[in-house]
Amino acid sequence: MVLTMSRIISIGTAVPSYNSRQTDILNFMQKAYSDDQTSRKLNVLFHHSGINNRYSVVPDFGTNESDSNHLFNTQDKPNIEKRLNVFKENIIPLATDAIQNALEKIHSNLHEFEITHLITVSCTGIYAPGLDTEIIEKLGLNKEIFHTSVNFMGCNAAFHALKIGDLIARSDENAKVLIVCAELCTIHFQPKDNHDNLLSNTIFGDGAAAVLLVSDSAAKRNNYKGMTISGFYSILLNKGKGLICWDITPLNFEMVLDAGVPELIGSEVNEILVKAGKKLNFNPSSIAKWAIHPGGKKILDTVKKKIALSEFDMSYSYKTLADYGNMSSPTILFVMNEIMQSKNMQGEKLFSIGFGPGLSIESALFTYEE
Repeated sequence: MVLTMSRIISIGTAVPSYNSRQTDILNFMQKAYSDDQTSRKLNVLFHHSGINNRYSVVPDFGTNESDSNHLFNTQDKPNIEKRLNVFKENIIPLATDAIQNALEKIHSNLHEFEITHLITVSCTGIYAPGLDTEIIEKLGLNKEIFHTSVNFMGCNAAFHALKIGDLIARSDENAKVLIVCAELCTIHFQPKDNHDNLLSNTIFGDGAAAVLLVSDSAAKRNNYKGMTISGFYSILLNKGKGLICWDITPLNFEMVLDAGVPELIGSEVNEILVKAGKKLNFNPSSIAKWAIHPGGKKILDTVKKKIALSEFDMSYSYKTLADYGNMSSPTILFVMNEIMQSKNMQGEKLFSIGFGPGLSIESALFTYEE
């Protein structure tokens, strides 16, 4: 039996209401650290971040000092319980906004587009019953729906969710899969003076993305254009195990983002591209669009140089970084959304790469279909 392929027919995105300029966030950070030497380090990092704006569910990072919703407005650092309460209060509205945006893009609604499978993704908050069950209840989805979660897998977790969705749609041509990635990175801020923490405070923001995925045959029947999934390639680089980490402390979820990440990725990316090409049967010269996870400007700059990509090739990733920062798991979907909203031609190939704890590299090949 020949199994059908799967197709992404829509990507919806959403960000919280608090939008702060990077310059305002820098002012907040300098006040929070209250140290001249650290202030100079932050100046350098922010100046070279490639970020213009970031979004947060809390108003702390902007200039509205009178807002009662501040999380970091006391001398006492908020503990993990308080931060996760903020997560619980804000994550579902953000996730549902992304879902509605995805449905609007195909001119549909929850009544018409009967979701059969739900996959949720997050690493910035965890509780049970969690995202999946709350979304089912909030949106009134079928209580018999297939639902599962990808938790605590970091910035490339969207790829893992896409793999599950792809397997479902390939085996059930009537499946209508909803994938939701939602992250509140900013609630885990703390003024800890080491390079990993300073870098994290420079780049991370909040956001959510929702993917609607169906079988290729169903997409053709219903005239849904989009990105057909041609396959995935993954590799775990154990020598980078300590470079990207995500630990739970009594205060927060603490991000470790080592300065050596771009160098390691740069040393491996050409070989990864060759291996992915062999597995998925493509030549890099055949790729029309590139979606590189904007883990930071230095990562993007290094990948661009190592595999000789053009400004156009990298434009979608740089734009996402500039407009939103790194939002962890939804970020690569924001990049792909930029591409899907651009002018695409039948048969164009898109190659996407993401990076996460482990150090793990995830990649995927897509083909645009009318």
